[in-house]
Amino acid sequence: MESIIRDKDMDHFVKNKLFTNKQFGFLKGRSTVTQLLQILDDWAETLESGGRIDVVYTDFEKAFDKVPHKRLLSKLKAYKLHNIIREWIKNFLTDRKQRVRVNGKFSCWANLLSWIPQSSILGPLLFIMFINDLVDACEENVSVC
Repeated sequence: MESIIRDKDMDHFVKNKLFTNKQFGFLKGRSTVTQLLQILDDWAETLESGGRIDVVYTDFEKAFDKVPHKRLLSKLKAYKLHNIIREWIKNFLTDRKQRVRVNGKFSCWANLLSWIPQSSILGPLLFIMFINDLVDACEENVSVC
């Protein structure tokens, strides 16, 4: 079922050109190696024309753990994903609990309000759907790759 949902979601995003062209990773033909080659080409062109390059690297440490479910579901609605698919994703993500064990003792159970399972096929797709509009927050003279 998860792969069927994933294929339908991907088709919807590709057909409607919803993924930014700045999105790399987890997409067919748009790997992080492709991104690296593109940025190196852009930097070489900038330097050859006498331009300047300032670089800021951002590490999304534990990023999959910090995706709030309500905001993700809101974005999926804005992307006009079918109601049935959004409801399935909501059921997939919500009503999950966690606890930790330290020295053989368990904590109380806590609800997971932000989290996407990395080990699933659907997790990376949901993550790129969530961060897809991140480049919109950058100024025009900023190149985001």
